[in-house]
Amino acid sequence: MIIMENHPNMKNDCNYLELLGFGLLRFKRINSEWTYENVFQKGIGLPLLQNLIEAYKKEIIANNKGHSVIPLENMTVFLQYFKLSQDNIILLVYMDKTDHEITYSDLYLFTKRIRKSFESNIQIEQIIDQCEDYIEIPMSNDLIALFIIGPHGQPLYSKIDKDRTTVANSEVHIGGFISALFSFSQEIIGQESGGNLKEINFGNQRFYLITNNNVIFAFLVEQLDDLLERYMYLITNEFVDQYKEVLKNFNGDIRKFKDFEKTLDKYFIL
Repeated sequence: MIIMENHPNMKNDCNYLELLGFGLLRFKRINSEWTYENVFQKGIGLPLLQNLIEAYKKEIIANNKGHSVIPLENMTVFLQYFKLSQDNIILLVYMDKTDHEITYSDLYLFTKRIRKSFESNIQIEQIIDQCEDYIEIPMSNDLIALFIIGPHGQPLYSKIDKDRTTVANSEVHIGGFISALFSFSQEIIGQESGGNLKEINFGNQRFYLITNNNVIFAFLVEQLDDLLERYMYLITNEFVDQYKEVLKNFNGDIRKFKDFEKTLDKYFIL
């Protein structure tokens, strides 16, 4: 739900904005063709952003500025956009629960802040920092461990809840289990990009497996809820997008994946 005036339970001098997700994109016209780049995203998936762009690109390009409200199942998406010049457009995508009261003025003020930053020609890294600091999304503490396995069964990345020492001690064993599973049961895991969630019991916990571009993501959890499941799919898409060139030309050096922890820390308390 969006309201036009300040709600008594919200800060008037709000230093952050609580949402389910946020995206910042920049459109550029090059040789009469419009392209776009994803400047920042948090809590909102690439497929949804791509679908929104496909549906609203003509409207965004045709107007100097504007906004749209898009109802989804249990969620609402708010688009706000403006032209920096004839060849540059900025799009902000806000996503929140349908029943969460959010003031239009909060969205407008942050959009205005971002516009001022772009017009001041500050470094894009500073704009990203503004988004990171201002936008807050719910964190999940239900993930015990994450293991990412490459197309040939090689471990690419892993992170385990620091309080789960018994899991940490058996990391090699679990990694071997996943590698074997990938090698011998690809038809069970599924080969399609962004494959369906597969569940495997592992003692008192469960592994949930997703494949994306032949990379397997194994999430060890005790209890699956809607937030955790949504973040699991977000993580797979962000990993593949962030490291698509590295994966394409992978030479065995897994140190390149170490900084994925920054992305993981946006969603999970580990």
